[in-house]
Amino acid sequence: VKADSAVTFQVAGANGVPTGALAAVFNLTVTSPKSFGFITAYPSGSARPNASNLNFSTGQTVPNLANVPVGSDGRVALFNRSSGSAQLIADLAGYFLP
Repeated sequence: VKADSAVTFQVAGANGVPTGALAAVFNLTVTSPKSFGFITAYPSGSARPNASNLNFSTGQTVPNLANVPVGSDGRVALFNRSSGSAQLIADLAGYFLP
């Protein structure tokens, strides 16, 4: 993910997650970051909160568990708040239904 950029991906209705899922549980991992910073996970289509789910320094590989609400479009966004690119991994560990 490029510096100060977000990537979105389908969660609800994909990979065995029901279309009605309200939130997902991820093991988020950042690897090979080119600068220090943090990752914010949030529902796609919503305002990005000024909060961190995962903090990192240059070159680190860091995991963290995060419960992330799913957007009305069934997607989740991950924002890289740093001055350098970073590789992100989002391993789905579960989901919440109404």
